Amino acid sequence: MRVIDRPMASCYRRVALRRHTVTGTPRGLPYPPAKDAAVRRRARSLSLVGLCAAVVTVGGCGPVEYINQVGNRAASAVSAAKLAQADRYAPYEYTAAEAYLHKAREEAGHAEYEDAIEYGRKAEELAKRARAITVDRLAREPALTPAYQPKNQNEEPAAPSPDPAAAGNPTTPGSE
Repeated sequence: MRVIDRPMASCYRRVALRRHTVTGTPRGLPYPPAKDAAVRRRARSLSLVGLCAAVVTVGGCGPVEYINQVGNRAASAVSAAKLAQADRYAPYEYTAAEAYLHKAREEAGHAEYEDAIEYGRKAEELAKRARAITVDRLAREPALTPAYQPKNQNEEPAAPSPDPAAAGNPTTPGSE
C-alpha cells in the first residue's frame, strides 16, 4: 500500500530541512546553496517592489489629497478672502468660493474624493480671485479703506463714529 501524503516524522527538526520537505524538493534534500541564495534575493526584490507599489498607491490616495487641497489650501484661501472683506467688495466670487468649499466637504462625506478635490480647487481659485478684486478695489479707492485698522486678525474693526468732527478730535469739551 502506498501513502499519498506522508506525515511529518517530527516538527522539531531543523527549520531548513523542514522547509525543504514541506515545499516538495526531491527526497527532502535542501536546495544547492547558490540556488537558495538566488531564490532569497528574488523574493527580497519582489517584496521591495511590492513595498514601493504600496507607498505609491497610498501617496496618491484620495483622502490624502483631499485633506491637502480642501482642508488646507481652499479653506485658507476662503479665510483670507473673508479677512480682506471680500464678502463686501467681491460678493459673487466670495459666495461662490464658500459654496464650492461647502460642496467639496459634502462630497468628501460621501467618499467622492475626486469630485471633492475638484470643488476644492474651484473654491481656492474663486477665493483668490475675490481677494485680489478686493485688494485692487481698496487700492484704487482709498475712501473705502476703514479709518481704524485692527491690530490682529481676530479683532473686529470698531464702528465708525457718526460725527466726523468727533472722530478728528478725541477730546470733547465736557471731558476737561
